[in-house]
Amino acid sequence: MYALLQTIPYNEVYVRVGGPGRISNGVDVSTDKQCSDSDGTGRSFDDGIGLPVALFVREADYGHLVSLLRTRARFSSIFGRNMTKGIPLLYITPENGVRVFTERLQSQVLKTMAWDLNPFQNPSIAHKTSFDNTSEPHLQQKLEELLDLEDDSMKQNLTPEEMARIAGGFGATDDSVAQLLNDAMQKDLMTDKGADSPDDAAHSLQDLVNEGLAFALRANDFHTSRQLLILYSLVAAKKRRNSESAPLIESNGQPTTAANNGTNSGGAATHDRNSVAIQNTMKMVYTKKEIPTPGSDSSTDELSKLYIPPPPPPPPLDTDRLRSATNSDGLLAVLGAAQVLRAMQDGSAKRRVLESIESVEEWVENGEQSVAFRVASWRDQRAAQGDLKIAMESDSNFMAFISNKAIANRKRFAEQLKAASAVTDFDSLQFLQTIHSVLSQMNSPCLRLELLQYILGLDNRYSVAHVKRSVELAATCLNISSEETESGNVLADEKAITQ
Repeated sequence: MYALLQTIPYNEVYVRVGGPGRISNGVDVSTDKQCSDSDGTGRSFDDGIGLPVALFVREADYGHLVSLLRTRARFSSIFGRNMTKGIPLLYITPENGVRVFTERLQSQVLKTMAWDLNPFQNPSIAHKTSFDNTSEPHLQQKLEELLDLEDDSMKQNLTPEEMARIAGGFGATDDSVAQLLNDAMQKDLMTDKGADSPDDAAHSLQDLVNEGLAFALRANDFHTSRQLLILYSLVAAKKRRNSESAPLIESNGQPTTAANNGTNSGGAATHDRNSVAIQNTMKMVYTKKEIPTPGSDSSTDELSKLYIPPPPPPPPLDTDRLRSATNSDGLLAVLGAAQVLRAMQDGSAKRRVLESIESVEEWVENGEQSVAFRVASWRDQRAAQGDLKIAMESDSNFMAFISNKAIANRKRFAEQLKAASAVTDFDSLQFLQTIHSVLSQMNSPCLRLELLQYILGLDNRYSVAHVKRSVELAATCLNISSEETESGNVLADEKAITQ
């Protein structure tokens, strides 16, 4: 095939004739039928125009080569993997004719993408797939262009860390990212089995996700970062369930398979069901659907009725350095959600809630006794406004401090935190529902926003809108973890999450 292509004139490689598929080793890849000119089953002009003979670029720079890989992924997404398996990738110019982009060269480019190339989104659609401006057709193209980490050339030539970087920086399919994280989870389980103490626990899974998030940040890609966080929450829940209930070694001394570590037996059928579950659940990643949270009515009775027994949040991800390196609203939401889950998991949220209650009650007590104290407090808030990036209007806020409005707001805030601490497990979905309810009632907060930032471990760049987005995504991750733990399925059904 390659020798033939190198002899075809430059302007005759665009289409092929004779049927729908591409012939590989004498077989039509679309129909699996034998095709031979000698017995009359070969190509014929009567069968019309078929699929492309090859994919090609006209310039051999990294931008065009990555675009070629994405085009192949899109071709595979639309027509199926069998159609693209082994399809030639070419570099064509009038001066040099046809050059083949061989598998060896593809491997070298992938290595460069993982190590030396600054990651980037498809520049032709990036402006239409941003956090604040997403066009459905452009987003659909982005999804179709996601690379498949399960491709043989990637699995044989790239390390898991390199594949995680490509997933975060350039985008990879949900199935292949889930499998990558699942493999790391299985490795951690085997290592933890021989660990002498909890301090020696393996953390390959967290390391992979952190690598991917770092490259997602460099590419300014909200979608891949959100994909990584949600799939991490899912796989971490699966790891927790397996470590608690499933043996790592079979009676014959062989390591347990994925089927014995939390999925049903059934080989390909199970994999197909899991793939469908992944596709259904990950629709949330691209449509920005979050689980519903309570509105302004947040009474103790309602919170008690909404209570969902946890599992705890996933093991914490260290995103401090990444958060400080971006001002993107979308990435701040994702990295903020990771920090919220971390604060819930390590117990710092509970400790800080109790400290915040004491702080607010002390302010209310002093404010009720002295107008001068409230004016001084208002001046301090105005002085910090530039750093805190809080939207405030001088007149309305000043009157709120002179009157009793600020006292009433902060007294109610303290009561809400007290009610939450009385009925809430701080590592449960109910805690996030309470925080979301409090945020929904805020208009132009000062101290209350500072305290929520402190409780959740977020910095002062997080406005009410930023904190709310982070809480919503953290709730989505926690709910997925809960569904995974309770059902034992690879992924929760989207309907169960959004109801």
